[in-house]
Amino acid sequence: MIYSKKIKLELLILVYQNIRAPNLGKSDRNKKTKGERKMKSRKTVLVTFASAAILLPTLSQSVSAAEVVGQTKETPTIITIKDNDDGSGTDPLDPTDPTQKNLTLEKVPTNYDFETKLQGETVEASTTLDETIEIFNDRIDREWSVKATVVSDALNLTKNGSKLTVNEFKINNVDLVGTGATGIVAQAAENKTAENNTGLVKTSVKNLSIKFTDKNRELKSGDTLEGTINYQLYNTPDAK
Repeated sequence: MIYSKKIKLELLILVYQNIRAPNLGKSDRNKKTKGERKMKSRKTVLVTFASAAILLPTLSQSVSAAEVVGQTKETPTIITIKDNDDGSGTDPLDPTDPTQKNLTLEKVPTNYDFETKLQGETVEASTTLDETIEIFNDRIDREWSVKATVVSDALNLTKNGSKLTVNEFKINNVDLVGTGATGIVAQAAENKTAENNTGLVKTSVKNLSIKFTDKNRELKSGDTLEGTINYQLYNTPDAK
């Protein structure tokens, strides 16, 4: 900033010198008329001031646009995640609102793949896997459960669309089909804590088994069957 002020002072002196002594010889000045000399001086002054106006901001900015060394400070920032409970005892979740973000089903297994051999009319198959069912929950004491079902309780024979009845389908040994089957494959812990019942809550899926009927004995080696498992999230412990 000191250099900037010095430069400005030198430019002002230059301007003053141009006003007092335009760059003309003494004999030439005597020859010029008073009006001509006055006009010449005005032009010189205007050009000099214009040059100074252009140079001064540029010189000043180049000198002063810099960090002041050692002049920094910091503000610590802390965010605390609170339970979605205002103490009123009323759960803010509206289960009829499809856009709510309080309790959501985030993920289910990508696919279930079985392999088995021809076995006659009743066919059984099982497999192991490493998958998860995941829900998001923002309230510690909220109840929830996920119920799984076999769509139409049947498999479709790919080559011709025939339907083969599913008699049993188990996920982690929980039966989805038949009398007494609850189909509950994930639910809130009995003793709820922030750790086990808020945020993204995961339930492992480790084993599967299926039993279905080939009543008309349509299956051949190389055939494939397709089915779908549906999952529904509830804000109750018993999926009702």
